[in-house]
Amino acid sequence: MDRNWDSCFVHDSRGCLSAEDRADLIALARDGSAAHRLARRANSLVLLDDGWSCERVAAALFVDDETVRRWHQLFLEDGLEGLTRFDGGGSCPRLADDQEAKLKSWIAATLPRSTRDVGADIEREFGVVYESRSGLAAMLHRLGLEYHKPETIGRKLDP
Repeated sequence: MDRNWDSCFVHDSRGCLSAEDRADLIALARDGSAAHRLARRANSLVLLDDGWSCERVAAALFVDDETVRRWHQLFLEDGLEGLTRFDGGGSCPRLADDQEAKLKSWIAATLPRSTRDVGADIEREFGVVYESRSGLAAMLHRLGLEYHKPETIGRKLDP
């Protein structure tokens, strides 16, 4: 990608996006299936390109202005690919590798109906309590596990 961002400053980067980058970022921002975090990053760059200050963008997106500057820097360094990287680190896993493997086997064998069931099993089996369902869901997602609500079949229909 050819970008003329090198001559732009974060506080005055109006018109620095190429037409292709701007179109890609706007499409990404409007894409309902894109991760919300990614869409906010794309929005921030488009707004900066429209002449908004980092402070104004941050206020509009409810983030810190340093966050907007970091997103801008990611784009400068690696383009769109830089925006898609979310390597903030996160917390250390609460379960050991062997416990995670045992949990995956248990889930595959029992097909629990909810994260509550999974959380209860983790607490019973390993003594680890997940305080939030979102933390538990994030751990399951990290392990490559997904939940799909089963389709209901009417009683009078032949399955």
